[in-house]
Amino acid sequence: MRLKDISANLNGTKVEGNIEEGKVLIIILDGNQGKVKVCEAVEHGLTIIETVKGHAKKVKFEESELI
Repeated sequence: MRLKDISANLNGTKVEGNIEEGKVLIIILDGNQGKVKVCEAVEHGLTIIETVKGHAKKVKFEESELI
């Protein structure tokens, strides 16, 4: 699974983490479910966060390769 739970204080707006050299990380702050998730963006392609009725439901990873 690419999505990872991370701990956060949901009473405020502060989330702490480290930047990883050479990676693009996407942080999802879901106030409806009280969860914080992180995943790495694909190297070439799309990372899409799908919502249903204002709730985060899916993350799609569409990858491709350069020729």
